[in-house]
Amino acid sequence: MKPHRASRNLTRRQFTTLSTLGFFTLMATSAGATITLPNLIAKPRSMKLGTTFSQLQCWYLGLDYRDAFREICDLGFERLRLCAYWHEIQPSSNQFDFTTIDWLLEESDRRGIEVTLAVGMKAPRYPEFHFPDWMRSEYDTKTARVLDRDPAIADLTLKMLDRVVSHTRTAPAIKYWQVENEPFTTLEITHGRSLSEAFVRKEVQLVRSRSRPDQKILLTNAITLPDGQGQEDNQAFRASLWLADAVGFNVYTKVPQGASQSYIEAQPLYWKKLENWRSELRRWGKEGWIAEAQAEPWEANELVPVAQNEYPSSSPNQATKIVDQVQEIGFDPVLLWGCEYWYWHRRQGRDQWWSGMQQLLSS
Repeated sequence: MKPHRASRNLTRRQFTTLSTLGFFTLMATSAGATITLPNLIAKPRSMKLGTTFSQLQCWYLGLDYRDAFREICDLGFERLRLCAYWHEIQPSSNQFDFTTIDWLLEESDRRGIEVTLAVGMKAPRYPEFHFPDWMRSEYDTKTARVLDRDPAIADLTLKMLDRVVSHTRTAPAIKYWQVENEPFTTLEITHGRSLSEAFVRKEVQLVRSRSRPDQKILLTNAITLPDGQGQEDNQAFRASLWLADAVGFNVYTKVPQGASQSYIEAQPLYWKKLENWRSELRRWGKEGWIAEAQAEPWEANELVPVAQNEYPSSSPNQATKIVDQVQEIGFDPVLLWGCEYWYWHRRQGRDQWWSGMQQLLSS
């Protein structure tokens, strides 16, 4: 039983509406009147809402990750994606430290929250590839385009993956393993680096061999703005379709155009592409997730845009519209991207984002 959400059969908004209607019904009945009540109860969201929590992003924002995690969990999320960062877990070649991820998993279990744990060399948040210092000093982790083509890097990654999954597999909260993050996507933020399908297949096989029978595999992909017609996206989808139990898409609908002050926005074909992918996943009996639904700004040349209260690229209202659209298509669950950002604003006395996400979760 989930302590924060499962016991609520009605949302706060629905409860308030029913209470108000009940009062007026009682008054009308007492006066001998007959009334017809309008259908004022909003249709509840059918899918599960979650978020990605990154202790690294908390560090960027100067936040204590434990305080941030507790308050973010109190919003009432049913799903969380957590990140097993290589540089944090293996600070030296002969040392492993699971202190942080163990704490996050234990706290998630205590709250009855289902966890997807992202594992591998590539995990959510900048710089995407989270190599420890000792690896970056010994191997070419920056200029190589397909990183697993270096046998040493491939071997070290598989050994690290084995150790991480073997250590955390018994955590009751873990229901899914996300193997790498957008492994087949080349982005400017990653200097065009990616992983091969053959190597990711090895990783998936390794994780399946170490995991519990009730745990599944998630792979994530990008969708290119403005129209979802990127050929790389299609190739990544095909590879993920064969390897994973669930395929997740990272949905950003308004991002900067290079370093300019203009933005690229999602067009109708973008949503049509997501519809087509969702239909194909159904045909193959695979789960369709939104692994990242944009709910924080994405601005040119800014790692964490916090100088202003508001930015053109994202708002609580825009985030809500994304959730509505992907729910209409049939994606479930939907993981909102940006919880650390909302919490940071709340600590500054700015409640726009926090209140907006509270309303979204209770609707």
